[in-house]
Amino acid sequence: MPVEWTFAGHILQLGGKAVDGTSEIAAADARRQTVTAEAIVDHLRTQPGMILADEVGMGKTYVALAVVASVLASTKRNGDPVVVMVPPGLLGKWRREWQRFKAKCTVAGSFAWMDGRDKVATTPTEFFKLLDDPPAKRARLIFLKTSCFAQGLGDPWIKLAFIRYARSHTKMTDEERKRIHKWAGELTLQKGKGLSPDLIRHMMKTDPTDWKGRLVDEGVLDEGDDDPVPLHLDRCKDSLDYRELIDVLRNEIPGRSGALSKSTLKSARQQFNDACQGLYWQWLDRVKWKASLLVLDEAHHAKNDSTRLAGLFRSDDLTALVEGRQDAKHPDLWQKADRMLFLTATPFQLGHDELIRVLRSFAAVAWAGSEAPSKSREDFLKSLEVLKARLNENRLAGRRLDTLWGRMSPDSIRSAAGSTEPFAGWLDATQPSPSLVVEEVRTAIAEGRRSKVAAERDSVEPWNGLNHWVVRHNRPTNLPKLATETNGSAILRRVPRAGVAIQDSSEESVSFSDGLTISGAAALPFLLSARAQAELAVAPSAKARAFFAEGLSSSYEAFHHTRDERNNVRDDHDEEVADEVLPEIVVPLEWYEDHIAELIPQKTKTADCYGHPKVRAVVERAVELWLTGEKVLIFAFYSQTVKALRDHLRREVDSRLASLAAARLGIESAEEAHAVVVRVGNRFNDPDSPFQKALEALLNAELAGYPALKASHAHIYQALATYVRTPAFITRFMPLEDPAFREAIQYGESRSEVIQAGVGAFASSFASRVDGSGMSMRERIHKFLSFANELALESAIVTVDDDEDNKSPLAEYLDAVLGRIQDDDDDSGRQSRGSRAFGVVRAVLGETKRDVRERLMLAFNSPLFPELLVSSGVLGEGVDLHRFCRHLIHHDLCWNPSSLEQRTGRLDRIHCKAEVARRPIIIYLPFIAGSADEKMFRVVRDRERWFQVVMGQKFELDERTTENLASRIPLPSEIASELLFDLRRWRDTRDA
Repeated sequence: MPVEWTFAGHILQLGGKAVDGTSEIAAADARRQTVTAEAIVDHLRTQPGMILADEVGMGKTYVALAVVASVLASTKRNGDPVVVMVPPGLLGKWRREWQRFKAKCTVAGSFAWMDGRDKVATTPTEFFKLLDDPPAKRARLIFLKTSCFAQGLGDPWIKLAFIRYARSHTKMTDEERKRIHKWAGELTLQKGKGLSPDLIRHMMKTDPTDWKGRLVDEGVLDEGDDDPVPLHLDRCKDSLDYRELIDVLRNEIPGRSGALSKSTLKSARQQFNDACQGLYWQWLDRVKWKASLLVLDEAHHAKNDSTRLAGLFRSDDLTALVEGRQDAKHPDLWQKADRMLFLTATPFQLGHDELIRVLRSFAAVAWAGSEAPSKSREDFLKSLEVLKARLNENRLAGRRLDTLWGRMSPDSIRSAAGSTEPFAGWLDATQPSPSLVVEEVRTAIAEGRRSKVAAERDSVEPWNGLNHWVVRHNRPTNLPKLATETNGSAILRRVPRAGVAIQDSSEESVSFSDGLTISGAAALPFLLSARAQAELAVAPSAKARAFFAEGLSSSYEAFHHTRDERNNVRDDHDEEVADEVLPEIVVPLEWYEDHIAELIPQKTKTADCYGHPKVRAVVERAVELWLTGEKVLIFAFYSQTVKALRDHLRREVDSRLASLAAARLGIESAEEAHAVVVRVGNRFNDPDSPFQKALEALLNAELAGYPALKASHAHIYQALATYVRTPAFITRFMPLEDPAFREAIQYGESRSEVIQAGVGAFASSFASRVDGSGMSMRERIHKFLSFANELALESAIVTVDDDEDNKSPLAEYLDAVLGRIQDDDDDSGRQSRGSRAFGVVRAVLGETKRDVRERLMLAFNSPLFPELLVSSGVLGEGVDLHRFCRHLIHHDLCWNPSSLEQRTGRLDRIHCKAEVARRPIIIYLPFIAGSADEKMFRVVRDRERWFQVVMGQKFELDERTTENLASRIPLPSEIASELLFDLRRWRDTRDA
């Protein structure tokens, strides 16, 4: 029998409701989310689980919450809870998104019955206490950390309960009992917290379920606290084996009076804790509970059976469990949920074996009773074996095509088409090609198509098809059209600008171009590096990789680091680690490294290091964009490059601001121009100045449209006004070239007509000057206030637990924004407050403190400082940076295309600036011609197409392999699209 779940379409409004009543996201996105959630609910009625695998930034969380809401609505009466398990760092985010979902995406009042019934638990004890509450108040939605059931026992009340239960399972002498009463507080680290020997004596004679009353009377607990020991433990007490703890209580607890050495007490406590920990694992193994639905985020982390996360769902004894053998070891979550929903953005990064293992986790659902899946657990596992065989066949077909494609040449491609157009007629050709290789490739393509269809779906036995278990939508090529855009051409969502294209300001798509050129003496280090790579590529012995060549392509600073720390330099995204043993080559690698080191600037000579061809190109493009008012996000692999880019950007911003101010003011001296800029800032900071009053009037007029922000009015005003007074804003956005404005700044308050003309020029520029995306400062402030308004409304609906930070989302956001304007310390370099570039540039590294990192992310997601953000891969996943930025520079590439996609996904998300400004996301992929850089670009370009054609494809990254990959002809998108799995549930038939 199926579970009686129905999609709650009558009370759900996916897409959200903006202040003006319109949808917060594009209608097409809202419809896709709705159709997907409805399909998942329908599938889960009869099957054990599904994987939701939409691309990054497409709103998987909201689709999952729509499923959760539907299950809650369907099980409102006497239902088991829904459990959502997420990585620890995402726990707060999911909780906030749920409360926002209730407020924005459901009919008003439809989930009022859930008030106070969505909870967070960080330990099993907290979780089971929630399940102990009376049915009318019991939590119906519980958010857990994925590490929850892997945590050791730290709760002193549970340890005391174990002592009490152990005593009831054996006879103890009076002396043994006295020792327990005396030392229990020490053993559980509760001495001095109100647990006197007399109180412990009472507790050891009383059932733990009755402890609370006495503990409240003694002032140890408050009346509103939970019972110290959950009923779910008490119900299991007679099934636990207490022999180890009994032995500790009899033999390890100190027996003599007086002071004890620390070592003796430490040893006794260790023995006691170990025994309690064993009982704790027994409890978690035996405790009875069940969720209606279990949601797991970042499910790809469960791909390996050896991980603790996978162990929650899968066991080596699966066959024995299916057969019902009593001695079989079951996973912790075996039979603990009616259905499961897993989320991941990278299903095809998994090998087919890994994907099948993740799917096999669904065997853990409760497969008994009237709500069991429609087929047996045995049938499910047999279907997975069929699917595994089909996926394996498809993978072999993909690998064969991959191998054959590597033998293709431009001549064979043109001759195969019988046309001057490459690949023309390839997919539909009926005549054989004179080229044997071409015919083999065509045959391989046909086999890839056939095996793809066989694995993708099965109309006779749907459980044998991948589309029955996995839902995936890829991001559309174009931005979603607005309701008002009935005519006109589509707008590309992304525009790649590869190679030398970073040197011009065009927004035309350039997926491939020549690399950045170098000439003269500057070219010699790169020529030597390329020669070293070429020698390694043809070396007859060990496979090796010239890490220093990759460092040189990134920055001179990175080269010196890779040379100094060769044995410790590894790319986090390497799938295969290059052989440590260097092969015999004509010229030793050390010779190349030594000569390159002599030819390039030392890392201490910062100005000379700025001559690096890619560093200079990236800095110049970023600053050019910034001067037009754009924010730019830059990713680099090497921490040395991140720091170098930060420092070079700061110097370039300072220099360009100086020259721009002088040019706009018509002053030759940069210092004189800066003095004028400072004077302008002072005028806007003087409470009696007409300019300050004009600024106040402008900002207050904007704030007046957002009554929800009234309580934060002063905080918001301070952030905006402080930003407007900075040299970076004044130089770029104020009308310094306007004679009326300059004259008003020059004269005091004595000439009112001059002052009024200057104030008018300022007010006009505020509304008319636009950034590179065509947005005026007034529009940007409007978007900022709209976002702040969302946070204010969210603050009104989000419940903050006692153990969480008491700041509201809005207060946290405003503190971060204001802090980045007033303080330039990002834990990676402090800049003088008098600098023209103060506040503009920030860097984030793995060493950056988490709280600093989080504040920087929040601030970058505003129209204020920082405006140029340089990061290592630490910001590559799980963060939102899309609200006010649509320009991304991949200074360093990654061998893994999925890593690049994850980084791009920080800007390419629903409701990103690109959608608001109706301009594409510009993605720069600079590389140096003829260098390791260009080879990596060519390899990544090749791998990107093959990544989903051959599931879980892994490459060796030695020089020989990558040299071969770099020389291949890219697989055409027309052919790749024919070989990709189509796992959609929604298709937009309208023009994008």
